Amino acid sequence: MARKSGEDNRRNVLEVATRLFYQRGIRAVGMDTVVKECGVGNATIYRQFPTKDALATAYVQGRADAWFERMQLAAEEPSTPRGKLMVVFEVLAGDTAAPSYRGCPMLNTSTEFPEGRHPAHLVAIEHKKQVRGWFRSLAVNADAQDPGQLADELLIVLNGAYATAAVLDGATYGKRALRLARLLIDNACPPS
Repeated sequence: MARKSGEDNRRNVLEVATRLFYQRGIRAVGMDTVVKECGVGNATIYRQFPTKDALATAYVQGRADAWFERMQLAAEEPSTPRGKLMVVFEVLAGDTAAPSYRGCPMLNTSTEFPEGRHPAHLVAIEHKKQVRGWFRSLAVNADAQDPGQLADELLIVLNGAYATAAVLDGATYGKRALRLARLLIDNACPPS
C-alpha cells in the first residue's frame, strides 16, 4: 500500500474533523475521536495540526472559504445585481431544508468559543465581516439607496435564518428568510 503524502493526510484529517465538528460541535469531539475516525496514528495528525485549536481553526476557515466559494459561484448565474443578492438566500433556503443541517459553522463556533481571542472565534468573526462587505458591494451594484444599511439588514436575516433553522423547521425558516430578503432588496433597490 502506498504511503499518503503530508497533504493527503492533512486533507483526510480535515475532512474527518469537519464532519465530526459540524455534527457534534468542536468542544464535544476530542482529538482521540479524530485519530480513531481517521485511522491514522497520533503523530500523523499532530504533524499536520499541532493542537486541537489549530484543527478547529482550520475547520472554521475551510467552512468559511467553502461558503464564499459556493455563494460567489451561485451569484455568477443571475444577470441582475438584485438577482445576485437574492441567490444567496435561495441557496440558504436549500441548505436549511436539508436533513443534515445543523446551523452555521461560524455562528456555532462563535457560541462554542465566545472568548474573543480564540483563533477559531476570530476566523468566524472575520468571515461575518467579509459577508457583510460582500453584501455591501452587491448592494452598491444594485443601486441600493443605503448599501451599508441593506448589507446590515441582509446579514441579520442571513444569520437569523441560520440560527433559527438549526433549532426549528429549517425548510420553513429558510423560505421565510428568502421572503424577508426579497422585501428588503425590493424596498432598498430600484427595479431592475
